[in-house]
Amino acid sequence: MIAASENTADGKNQEIAFSAMKYSDFRVIIADEQHTFASLMKGILLSLGFSKITIASSGDEAQKICSHAQFDIYLIDSSFRNGISGLELVQIIRKNHLAPCMALMFIVTGDHSRSKVLCAVEQEPDDYIVKPFSQKQFARRLKKALAKKKDLEDIYSCIYRNDAPGAISALEKAVAAGTPYDVYCRCLLSDYYISTGQHNLAQAVIQEGMACSESDYLKFALGKVLYSRKQHEESLSVIQDVLTRRPLMTDAIEFVSKNYLSLGMPEKAIQSIRQAVALSPLSEKLLNTQITTALNAGDFMTARDGLALLLNVKKNSPEEVDTLLESFVQCEFMFVENSHDPFHISSMEKVIGNIIGRYQACTSKDRFSMETFKTVCEARVALIRGETQRSKRRLYQALTAMNENNRNIADSIKIGMYLGLLSLGEYEVAEHLSQELAGRAAASDIAMNILDICVSRKNAEQAERRNKYQELNSQGIKEYKNGKLDEALRLFKEAKRKVPGNSNAILNKIQILLDMSEMQLKQDPRNGKDAARNLIQECASDLRLLEGIPLSKVQAERTELLKKDFAEIQSKTAKRQ
Repeated sequence: MIAASENTADGKNQEIAFSAMKYSDFRVIIADEQHTFASLMKGILLSLGFSKITIASSGDEAQKICSHAQFDIYLIDSSFRNGISGLELVQIIRKNHLAPCMALMFIVTGDHSRSKVLCAVEQEPDDYIVKPFSQKQFARRLKKALAKKKDLEDIYSCIYRNDAPGAISALEKAVAAGTPYDVYCRCLLSDYYISTGQHNLAQAVIQEGMACSESDYLKFALGKVLYSRKQHEESLSVIQDVLTRRPLMTDAIEFVSKNYLSLGMPEKAIQSIRQAVALSPLSEKLLNTQITTALNAGDFMTARDGLALLLNVKKNSPEEVDTLLESFVQCEFMFVENSHDPFHISSMEKVIGNIIGRYQACTSKDRFSMETFKTVCEARVALIRGETQRSKRRLYQALTAMNENNRNIADSIKIGMYLGLLSLGEYEVAEHLSQELAGRAAASDIAMNILDICVSRKNAEQAERRNKYQELNSQGIKEYKNGKLDEALRLFKEAKRKVPGNSNAILNKIQILLDMSEMQLKQDPRNGKDAARNLIQECASDLRLLEGIPLSKVQAERTELLKKDFAEIQSKTAKRQ
């Protein structure tokens, strides 16, 4: 068997031959920027019998190598001074299925700090080794990891193929046979049972294990089962007991927050996660939990602060930086809008400018148009400050530039435009953009998942205002068709007051004003001119609101017709002066 193939579809062959492989068969990659350590590690491997060894001096180089060849053992340093980190490399390899099913993933580091160790453990490697270590220590850890892979080969094979029924069957057999990895298998089996709605079986397999073991992992698994059964107080009690002994078990902290939210205690949920983040500010899992918990609780400042930390962690992943920047900006806007605080309103432009200045060099240059992003941000800042017309012009400027250049603009920027149009009240244009975004793939990473939550929050906030506008607009059209112009004007004015930035609301109001002006002049040629003149002045004011706005084709054609009618009626009122 060739351990490193030129594609990722050969996992099955590796599964079949894995148990028969010798060290000389394994292909190994060492990703470490320290040349001395990489040479030392290669020497250790050679002395153990390995011969197929590749060395990469950076995360970026390792990524390129791994995109073209598979390896059986990955020895990856947790961080590099430049480019992607080792932890990000592990994520990329797994996300893109660059490693075969039975490959071993080792994270190696010289950093003993608690936050670094936690971050490495979160990636769930087969082992985590702290430098320096001896050949004997490495050989022992390698042998242990290989033994686990071989004993659970059927289980890993099913997981690799996303075969849930097969994984459940293999796990049930392993537990029944008395595997030495009983705790691991029971916890994993419980998760599968929960995901398939078999809560009774999930609880039974964990409680059976707890009868023989005091493992905190089993106790935490029980807490997850209780949470899935909506027994939140019991779940909270069990998981908090686990955290007294394992205070930085990140998954457990996440479920504490979830339980607090389910119990209607958002403050406690946020407090618990913020305390954990303070202890491990580089933990992606904890930061993700802080952000999503805060968003769901409506605490946008805490979500924004978490995003600032996560941006620093992900600064070498351009596509994620794109999305996280938009998420940060959206959280800042929601925070300011909900605070109604003049200080925050006055300082938001500086806050946004600082975060853009810090990370604009980290964005993906091919899709993330920084100029368009800044224009959208300026538009939304103006809207919050009450500068509706400036906001509208800037938003349409960005939208026109995007359409004219025909660029493959990042979804995160399109989402920012959508949210800006939604806040402005341009629901028809926002809906068109929403349909474009509907075809994108479901969120597959933390960054896009966070932004999707922001969008859901904004949609919920706007729903009442949008529904009221649509109701007023529909009633106004109905009254207009029935010839009740006064009532139609009242309804359109109310619709415009509800969403002052909506172009259709403005056009509908102008239409009524022109019709009423014409009617005044026809019904009372002698005395109707003053009333008509007042209506025309109001009409002129509304027409100015559309100046400089690149309207849709239908809206632009309608506006030109209304302008012609306006000019004719204005001329008639002038002749009667």
